[in-house]
Amino acid sequence: MTQYGFFRDLSRCIGCNACVIACKQWHDLEPGPAKWMRVYQWEKGSFPQIDLHVLPIPCFHCAKPVCAEACPNQAITKEEKYGAVLVDSSKCDGQRKCWEACPYGAPQFGGDAPGTKMSKCTMCIDRLEKGLAPICVLSCSMRALEFGPADALREKYGGPLSDVREGFSQCRVSCPAHLDAAGYIKRIVEGKVREALELFREGTPFAGVLGRVCTHPCEVDCLRGQFDDSVPICSLKRYIAEKEFEAGREKAGRVQAAHEERVAIVGSGPAGLTCAYDLVRQGYRVTVFEAESKSGGLLRYGIPDYRLPKDMLDDEISFVEELGTAIKTDSRVENVESLFDQGYKALFIATGAWQNMKLDVPGEESSGVLYALDFLKQANSNEKVPLGDKVIVIGGGSVAVDAARVAKRQGGAEVHLVCLECRDFASRDRMLAQPDEVDAAEKEGVILHPCLGVRTIVTRDGRAAGLELVGCAQVRERDGRFRPIFDETNVSTLEGNTLIVAIGQSVDPSSMPFATSSDRSKPPEVDPVTLETAVQGIFAGGDVIGGGGDVISAIAAGKAAAVSIVRYLRGEDLRQGRTPATRTRALPLPLQRGISEPGGVWGERLASEQAKRCLNCDDTLPSVVFKPVDPKREILPWDARRALELWQKRHPDDGQSLSDVFSHASEVTRDSSDITGRNRLVLKPENSEQLMRCTTDDE
Repeated sequence: MTQYGFFRDLSRCIGCNACVIACKQWHDLEPGPAKWMRVYQWEKGSFPQIDLHVLPIPCFHCAKPVCAEACPNQAITKEEKYGAVLVDSSKCDGQRKCWEACPYGAPQFGGDAPGTKMSKCTMCIDRLEKGLAPICVLSCSMRALEFGPADALREKYGGPLSDVREGFSQCRVSCPAHLDAAGYIKRIVEGKVREALELFREGTPFAGVLGRVCTHPCEVDCLRGQFDDSVPICSLKRYIAEKEFEAGREKAGRVQAAHEERVAIVGSGPAGLTCAYDLVRQGYRVTVFEAESKSGGLLRYGIPDYRLPKDMLDDEISFVEELGTAIKTDSRVENVESLFDQGYKALFIATGAWQNMKLDVPGEESSGVLYALDFLKQANSNEKVPLGDKVIVIGGGSVAVDAARVAKRQGGAEVHLVCLECRDFASRDRMLAQPDEVDAAEKEGVILHPCLGVRTIVTRDGRAAGLELVGCAQVRERDGRFRPIFDETNVSTLEGNTLIVAIGQSVDPSSMPFATSSDRSKPPEVDPVTLETAVQGIFAGGDVIGGGGDVISAIAAGKAAAVSIVRYLRGEDLRQGRTPATRTRALPLPLQRGISEPGGVWGERLASEQAKRCLNCDDTLPSVVFKPVDPKREILPWDARRALELWQKRHPDDGQSLSDVFSHASEVTRDSSDITGRNRLVLKPENSEQLMRCTTDDE
């Protein structure tokens, strides 16, 4: 069977309802709430800054229709030629089980009376048999709709569903570690928070960590986020972790060793601990060696406590230890050959990227120039770092923002942040830090200077005294490659007596406990699939092989290494059935509206409400591709004064003053007024009246 489907170009749709009317007329549907094609419309913002959202939506004719599974009368079937989901109204008795099951609101009813039969989009199969397009596609004058084989549409337009397979929603495909977000979200909806956390821990023990510091690529590619706010997956992770942490976690049971082979892991950051976690649960004996006095790597020493509380981190590391992982701190490994001599059969190197990248500009060697990782490590070790009264942080990533906020907390009276990138998160040249981090920094008093590069560090008597800056017109090429272009006509200076450089991290090859080639000055080369180095039995992953990355990518590397180590110890093919890890978003794309910003602890009501917004696309596999677009901005683009002046121009002879005319409507024309009507998308209205209100055609 060739599955057919629809493409929706939301940048073209204007909400005219031509498709809705054409559908009703062609299929001879009675006036009323039953609409096989619906156009939802909702607004967000405050007057006059209002965003208009429009969504045309029929049935998605899912590859795996849950409505058919839910129907007790087998009234819903999947047609073989086009993959259309059809209903036999003679078998329908109006129980509405299909409505309860469908996350998209496709089943339609002519009224709310019990026993009302269901009808729905037929994919215009009568027209398809005649070689004609569905009537909704034909009627769209804006050419916002297209119909064809679903795979062909995905190949033509891309879209987040291009590589989704059964059991893998797009959020799971997009997650480097392939964590089952849809699975634990379902359990939150069911009120089974403990079971949600248990399911999460099948992938990693770090729900609390990821709930605070994950870059959540899952939300960027969320199906709902293609036309509405994404499901706040990151905040839901934090919710399930907080619930257990507040109640007190039961001690984990130790896993009995089932294998004689011992595995050594060098480094106790997220990659190393995840690898240990997966191996121990499979019955292997694992020892983690950590050079510092406490485990956690950059989770402990690189992320401030206000973002990642150390008691939460300690609790999740303890969970790994309770399962049977031995962690030896203050145990720097100088040479991995000694570990083989001690009887370890396989090694995983996950020492991280601890070397600060330098600006390579004049004046960098002067006194008063610090580096972000060193600064954060001291601060996270409860050491007071002497700072001047005017601190300048250089960089646009999360580490730079962390350094600026910590400097403010350490007593920096005035803290500035200078970066090449721009503050506009809809730009290709956006800052790499998360928007909520930047917003929080500015609220705390950090002064942001975007679109500026450092030409020289100004010195005075051998000490840093400020920066000479040059305007930055471009940071990245269209393909995402870093290629800044500077505007030499825009030169300025910024005074400061403490400079903190935070432009990235790299690997210090000289500190590695092993060599995989004759050139020890380079990071180890590894197989991109198996993470095996040139030395048999030694694997490496995380930041140590790729420079500074994010936590979820490090966790993914730890999981991949565990798979390879198990296969290696069993004498199996390391590569069979595996492909190189890929990220669906290789570039820093424009920020998607509504992506979660982890803040305070959520309550049960809010968590359940947000979890219910998940469309369960892993269960249904909808045959649709969206071209997402920012909403139409400022649909009422005038302020109160402009509105009054416009009225006066149209009524020049009335003789009334503007204040008299509009005194009774001040609540409408004041500078800011919240939306009180259709302020959110409701895909599944509670009744016919609400459906008519949430969609836009006026019958």
